[in-house]
Amino acid sequence: MTLLLPHRWEHALVAATVKAANDGFPNCTLGRTAIQKLLYFMKVLGVPMRYDFDMHHFGPFCSDVASDVEWLLADDVILDQSGKESSSNYKPGQNADELRCQFSDRLDQHLSTIQNVCNALSDMSPRSLELISTIDFSYRWVKARGGNGPWKPHVVEKFKQIKKEKFREEEIEKWYGVLVEATLIEA
Repeated sequence: MTLLLPHRWEHALVAATVKAANDGFPNCTLGRTAIQKLLYFMKVLGVPMRYDFDMHHFGPFCSDVASDVEWLLADDVILDQSGKESSSNYKPGQNADELRCQFSDRLDQHLSTIQNVCNALSDMSPRSLELISTIDFSYRWVKARGGNGPWKPHVVEKFKQIKKEKFREEEIEKWYGVLVEATLIEA
C-alpha cells in the first residue's frame, strides 16, 4: 500500500516511537497514555518536535499527539490492535516503513534517544507513566519559576497539588529518586 495523506516530521516520530516500543517489548500494550508519555520524555531529552504538553488528568498531555495518532491510523501507518473503543494497543502498520523512509535522515539523528526512552518506559503501566511524567512535569514547572535547589520539597508539593492523594508517599519518593538517578531531574 502507499501513503495517501500528507505527513510531517512529528508523524514520523510517532510512527518511530510505536516501532521502537514494539521492537523492544513485542508484548507491550502501547496505548494512548503511553504514547503521550514516551513523546513527552523524548521532548524533555531534546528531540525536536512541535508538540506542547500541558497537565491533564493522566499527566502531561498534548492534543496534537492525539490528533496525529488518528491521522496515522487513517493512513495505515499505525494500527490499533486492541479491538476495544475504551483502550488502544498501537503496532506499526503497512505504511510505517514508507513514512520512515521519507524522514530517515532526521529520524536517524534521534534514533538512540527514541530507542532509549522506549526501552526504559514501554513496559511500564499507564499509572506508573502518569506518576513519573507528572513528577518530571512538576520539577520543570517549579524550576522554571526560578530560585535554587533543593527542588524536591517544592516539586513534591506541586505534584500533590496536581494529583492530590492519588499516589502514596512511598511511590512519589521512589520515582523521584529514580528520576534523579537517571539525571532527568535534580534533588
